Amino acid sequence: MCGIVGMYNLKTNNLQHDYFRWCLTTMQRRGPDAQSIWHNNKNYIAGFVRLSIRDLSSNGDQPMLSDCGNYCISFNGEIYNTQLLLQLLKPYRSSYKSTSDTELLLYALIHLGIDKTLEIIDGIFAFAFYALKQDKLILARDRLGIKPLYIGTCSEGVVYSSQYDHIINHSYCKDQPFNESVVASYLSLGYMPENSGVINNTKMLPHGYYCVIDNGGINTYRYYNYFSSATAQKITSVDAVLDDAVSSQLVSDVAIGTFMSGGVDSTLVSYFANKHTYLKSFTVGVTDSLMDESNSAAAFANIFKTDHFCKYISSKDLLNLIDDNVKAFSEPFADYSSLPTLFLSKFARESVTVALSGDGGDELFWGYPRNRKALSFIPYYQKLLWQRRAKLIAAKIKNSSAVELVRHWSQADFMQYYYSTLSIAGAVYWVPQICKAKPTDAFFYEDCKDTYKLHNNTTHELMNIVRKMEVDIHLQRILLKVDRAGMYHSLEVRVPLLNNEMLLQSLNYNFTDCIKGSQGKMNLKQSLIEKSNNELVLQPKKGFTIPMDEWLRKEICKDVTEKIMDMPQHLSMMFNRNQIQQLLSKHMSGAINSGWFIWAIYSLVTWDATHRNKYTTL
Repeated sequence: MCGIVGMYNLKTNNLQHDYFRWCLTTMQRRGPDAQSIWHNNKNYIAGFVRLSIRDLSSNGDQPMLSDCGNYCISFNGEIYNTQLLLQLLKPYRSSYKSTSDTELLLYALIHLGIDKTLEIIDGIFAFAFYALKQDKLILARDRLGIKPLYIGTCSEGVVYSSQYDHIINHSYCKDQPFNESVVASYLSLGYMPENSGVINNTKMLPHGYYCVIDNGGINTYRYYNYFSSATAQKITSVDAVLDDAVSSQLVSDVAIGTFMSGGVDSTLVSYFANKHTYLKSFTVGVTDSLMDESNSAAAFANIFKTDHFCKYISSKDLLNLIDDNVKAFSEPFADYSSLPTLFLSKFARESVTVALSGDGGDELFWGYPRNRKALSFIPYYQKLLWQRRAKLIAAKIKNSSAVELVRHWSQADFMQYYYSTLSIAGAVYWVPQICKAKPTDAFFYEDCKDTYKLHNNTTHELMNIVRKMEVDIHLQRILLKVDRAGMYHSLEVRVPLLNNEMLLQSLNYNFTDCIKGSQGKMNLKQSLIEKSNNELVLQPKKGFTIPMDEWLRKEICKDVTEKIMDMPQHLSMMFNRNQIQQLLSKHMSGAINSGWFIWAIYSLVTWDATHRNKYTTL
């Protein structure tokens, strides 16, 4: 787990060495163990910072060159099925200089090609592969976007990095204005959607895509689509698939542990990890018994016999993390659950360098309450628009609080309705009020709409669309949060529930396999029940809630209000100031609770002040 940065010039030979040395310095938390820069003395430069996980010797350092000197790779992430790569490369090579997955990936790209390599590798990755003789650069990102890769473009060339601040401070992009529609999208979803950037000519490369850059320009290709992937026969249980996934992701030459919150997904991951190795598991507790799940985590740890560690967190601890939070996220990010994730990552890093998480279970197996709520609304959205509106009017006359009239009245179809449920709290109402520009739909929402048009309007198909939207849109915010929080503390976080085989197997599950009454992801819950007990698994979900609404009225009221109302002109020009003032006044008076949305505006302002225009020559 590392960080990469680089530039491909189309017109000049200025490689900006000072700039890329600055990038490595500001990316050191992603890779504190080694750093290096390589260039071709002409038009391409690559930088790398290393967090040593596999082959701790200098043989695993990057950028890594092939034996022939004609190929260079910079790679952030992990490839788990390296034994398969070794077998496939036997006709081409019999020995290697290292035991790193980087070297195997390098030679797979050389001998098998980009399409075949991306088809077979199982891992979390973002890489830059450069062919000197062809003067061709390939940038690629993993199937679901677990590792980041930002790109900036102009007529002069392309710059890429694991961090967005490197893109927006580079000469290619630093003078570009804000994209107001993407800012509105950020305020809607709580993160910057893929294939776009709040600064013009910048973007996150979409997950499941790669791009080829040469003198002919930039061409982008899709190599993975979750929904349309060929399904396999359900011949293995979810237990068998998860066991294999966890086992493969335990490969490491440094200490490894798990996040174990007390919830189903992370607990299952911990169970299978503990089958294969001595395991340290980590959780965060709170003193409020109504929100604390540390007792559940401890109970599971006792059953599974993990070496369990718990650290309690207070509101004061979280408040003290706000400055770190601003530094950790080099792109605008509004999900303040990043604060306890930062706390947990720091706690775990005191003992391990790698942690396995349970992220992905809710998205693959309809685990969210909104999934079950959507299921109940499908019959309504299967009606014609005039029939739906007549039903809403009748329900409103009968009981004014019976239906969310405004939200459902304005939705054109089920897709539009469900997309709106992925917005952060308050955004559906406030974004049109305060933003002068209309939000751009998330890149993968367009893809989901195309998929929607190709299928019947049946309950089965609509619930599959729900899952696709969760994976391609909502999950990206979760993965972004965990990567930035973990890497801020030089902690690699792996996600076994999102390995290739689990993605394939999940497509064989229908919503009826997973939603049972008031319960979601019952396939995973049933698996855990068999390993522990019914009462422990099915107890009501608590979950730690950050008191952001009250913080904004008390502890951070002055700072937030001043920064928002005194935001610089290049930000304020995008907003309706009077509406922002109204939003703050209503919240501070207690008339409404809009903590999440206010935090989103505050995060944009503090991000702008912290990460833009910060490059200075060394």
